[in-house]
Amino acid sequence: MRLWALRELRETAGRYAAGVAVVAVVAAFAVLLLETIEVFVRALSTTGMQDAAPVRAALTSVGLVFLGIAVLTAAIVISGTFATVYAGRRRDIALLRLVGATSRQIRRASRIDGLAVGAAGAIAGIAAGILVSLAAIGILNASFGAGLEFAWTPQLILVPAVVCLAVSTLAASSGAKIVARVSPAEGARSDAGSTQVPASVARGRGIAGIVLAVVGSGFLALGVIAGLVSPFGLLIAFPGGVLSIVGIILGAPAFTAPIVGGVTRMLRGRGADLLAGANLRANPVRTARTVVSVLIGVTLVTMFTVAGEMYLAQTRAYFGDAVELEQVSQFITVMLIVVYVLTAFSVLVAAIGLGSNLSLSVLQRQREIAVLRSVGLTARQARRMVLVESVVVAGIGAVLGLLLGVLYGFVGANSTFGVQGFSGPVLSPWFVVAVLGGAVGFSVLASILPGRRASRVHPAEALRDS
Repeated sequence: MRLWALRELRETAGRYAAGVAVVAVVAAFAVLLLETIEVFVRALSTTGMQDAAPVRAALTSVGLVFLGIAVLTAAIVISGTFATVYAGRRRDIALLRLVGATSRQIRRASRIDGLAVGAAGAIAGIAAGILVSLAAIGILNASFGAGLEFAWTPQLILVPAVVCLAVSTLAASSGAKIVARVSPAEGARSDAGSTQVPASVARGRGIAGIVLAVVGSGFLALGVIAGLVSPFGLLIAFPGGVLSIVGIILGAPAFTAPIVGGVTRMLRGRGADLLAGANLRANPVRTARTVVSVLIGVTLVTMFTVAGEMYLAQTRAYFGDAVELEQVSQFITVMLIVVYVLTAFSVLVAAIGLGSNLSLSVLQRQREIAVLRSVGLTARQARRMVLVESVVVAGIGAVLGLLLGVLYGFVGANSTFGVQGFSGPVLSPWFVVAVLGGAVGFSVLASILPGRRASRVHPAEALRDS
């Protein structure tokens, strides 16, 4: 099994490029977080501060939250990548099962791929993070005479390496789980690329997702109520947010399928648009993964924006001095900028995931596209088909992310500052326009390479024995 896994890894290494890129982003993010915290704490120590431990603990806690968000997004992307790649090996896996290989052995072999992706991404990301940190320290010293020094610590290497290897290995095993159970009789089927999840598994995930979302919503409501009498309502609302978002991720295929179906059925006129809609409806799991990767990034940015705007609105009534209000506004603005920088890594991971899913989808449907090309689909129509798929998925993810972000920001602000007065969500229309425009822009960019690949599929591929 190991020899088979290593051979397949060598032959299909290019399909893991997005996974390696995602792991590298997470590793670089971890290095930058750890280095920033260490440099900041050491700088405070030089000012005569007696005990920097509380500051270190607070910064580390915040850093771990944002790193965890980036890791969660990366796990979704990597798991989807492995699920699609392993679906393309369905026939080979069925033949291995025929000669005695077990599902556990298949999943164990998939971890070799996960380790390889994790190691490659971790090495690249750690190196990039260190170089960026050195460059940033050099710029600060040259511009402001800060006198900062690069802080070499063992965790700067160990933490990103362990996190990346663990995430990629677990994601690989999870992604290969469904295909690893393939029956030996599947070796005779021609649709070796199918990634459909068994109905029982899909139903179980949907039920679990609904339960977690309902329980999480209950905690969110309790957090808002508690926030009216105590600033610690956030301690109740936070686990509700975690449970609800996990429920949404688990149940994504169930609730995104009707939305995708409704949106794509409104596509009229051009044949490429109709094909794009049919492709998205044909595999709700793959489509849901892409929607969720976009949804998470948009939700984060919207949540903190809404919470910040609501806090400003709630404090205006309590500051009669314009100078004090200006100071609070500046503080919130700086905090939001920091948050945007931290969440930018999760948004980048989501953008890579969007491009990855499109590319792998084109590879998986290569024979299908060849058949369409043989009956008249032009190269331009093939590119448009991929573009429409990308825009539809990114648009749905952005809209759902805005709705969730407004909800979480509203709950977070009222559960923390509700004692100052309950208030409704505040969100600038320009922010909504910027998010939707950014989602469309990202989707267009993400569709360029997959669209070009789809347009280059030769009609003769339809004759290939898959």
